[in-house]
Amino acid sequence: MSGNFQRLIFGLFVILLTTPAGIAQMPRLYTTASRHITLPYSVDNKGGTSNVTLLVSMNRGNTWKQHIQHRSDEPDGLDKQAFRFKAHRDGEFWFCTRTNLQKHVVPLDLKPELRIYIDTKPPQIQLRTERGSNSEVLLNCQIADPTISANNVQVQLKASPESDWESFPLEGKPVFVRPGILQLQGRWLPVTDTRVVQIRVQAEDAAKNKHAEQQQIFLPPLNLRRTENYKPIQNPYTGPVPHEGAVRWPADTGPDIQTSEDIHSVATPAESAAAETTANVNTIGLPANVKVHQLNQSQFKLEYNLDDFGATISEVQLWATADGGKTWEQWGVDIDKQSPFEVEIEREGTYGFKTIVTSMDPSSNTPPLPNSTADIWIKLDTTMPNLQPGIASHSIEAGIPEVLIRWTATDDNFGKRPIRLHYQTANDATWHEISLAVPNTGIYRWNLAPNSSVDWKVKVEAIDQAGNVAKTIVSLPN
Repeated sequence: MSGNFQRLIFGLFVILLTTPAGIAQMPRLYTTASRHITLPYSVDNKGGTSNVTLLVSMNRGNTWKQHIQHRSDEPDGLDKQAFRFKAHRDGEFWFCTRTNLQKHVVPLDLKPELRIYIDTKPPQIQLRTERGSNSEVLLNCQIADPTISANNVQVQLKASPESDWESFPLEGKPVFVRPGILQLQGRWLPVTDTRVVQIRVQAEDAAKNKHAEQQQIFLPPLNLRRTENYKPIQNPYTGPVPHEGAVRWPADTGPDIQTSEDIHSVATPAESAAAETTANVNTIGLPANVKVHQLNQSQFKLEYNLDDFGATISEVQLWATADGGKTWEQWGVDIDKQSPFEVEIEREGTYGFKTIVTSMDPSSNTPPLPNSTADIWIKLDTTMPNLQPGIASHSIEAGIPEVLIRWTATDDNFGKRPIRLHYQTANDATWHEISLAVPNTGIYRWNLAPNSSVDWKVKVEAIDQAGNVAKTIVSLPN
C-alpha cells in the first residue's frame, strides 16, 4: 500500500492507506475554507480486509477517535472508496486510516497521514492611523488569523481622490508578535499639498479568505504644517505575558489590583494571564449575570471532575458555543478521561464551554441543546493596548513640586484603572511604584518632596483585562 496523497480542487483530498508502522516525518499541512471534506481511499487486498476505519485527532495527536468505519459486509462495503468528514469548527485536524480494526478500538502511537487546517473566517484587521506633529501619517496595524502570512498583506495609500493607490512605507517587514498575530507599523510624510489621505490594508490567509480595512486622514494646508525632524517611530509593543497554569472550572482570579498613591519601593507584581470580569459589554448576547474569564493566550487547560460519575464512562466531550449558547459545536474529546482538558482557541472572541460525559448507553448521550448553560465562559483577547508616550514635565502650579506624566492609551478591553506607573533613579536599577491603578485620563500629577532629585525615568504601562501589557519609558527633562 502507498502512503502518498495529493490535494484536489474544491477542497477535496486524497488519502491512501498506509501500514500501521506510521510515517517517518510529519506530512504537509493543507488549508481549506470548506468544513466538508471528502477523503477517497483505495484498498489493495479487499479479500483480506474486513473494514477500513478513518481516525481523527482534533488536538494535534494528543487523542484520537474513530470517525467512521466502512465494513466489507455492509451494502457497498469497501466499494464506497471515500470517507466524508464534516468539521464543526475551524482548526487543525489530523487523519489516519487503519484496516481490520474492532469497533471503538483506537491503536496507540498513531501518526497523521494527512493534516488539514480548516479556516472559514477572514482575517481580522485592527487598523489605527493618526496624524503626527508635522503632518506625517502614522500607521499601526494588527492582523489576526491563524493562517496569515506576511507575504499576503498589502498596505497602500491614496494621496488624493484623483491619485492611484501606491504602497505605504512600512518600517521593516511585518513581524509576528505571537503566532497568528501579525504586527505592521509605518509612517508616510507627504511632500505635496494634500488634504485627504486614504489608507487601505488588505489581507488574505492561506485558505484564500480575504478582508480589507480602510481609513482616511485629513491634513492641514502645507503652509500651516510644522517642520520637525523626521524620525522613525518606536515600537511600543512588548512580548506576551506568559500563561501560568490551568484555568480552573470555574476559575476565580479575584478583582483588579488596587494600591495607594504613596511613593515607596515595591516589587513589580506578577501579571496574571487570566482575569475575571463581569460581562458588562454583552456583544454576543450572553446570558444575564454570567462571569467571563479573560485570557491572552490561545492555548490553556480546563480542569474537570468526574467524581459524581460511575465506572461506565465512555468518553469526556468538550462542547463550545461562540454565539452566547444559541448553537453548540463539539470542540474535542478527552479519551483518557483525566483532567485537565487541553483547549486551543484560534480567534479572539467570547466562548462558552461545556463538558458532556457519555456512557455506554447511546440513548443518554445527547449534545447540548440551544440556550444550554455553559460551565465556563472564556474571552480570548490577544491584542496589545496602543500606548503612546507624552511629555513629562515639572510644575509648581499647585504650590508644591510635581511632575506631570502624560500618555495616550487606547484599548477596547480596558478596566477602570488600566495604567501603572513606576520610576527609576539614575543610580538604581530597581523600579519603584508611583501607582499601580491609575485611570486612563492621559495625565497623572506626581507630587514630589521639596528639593527632590529629578534625574529619573518613568515607566508607563497599559494593561487590559486579559493581561496584555504595553509599556514605554519616559525620561524627565533636566
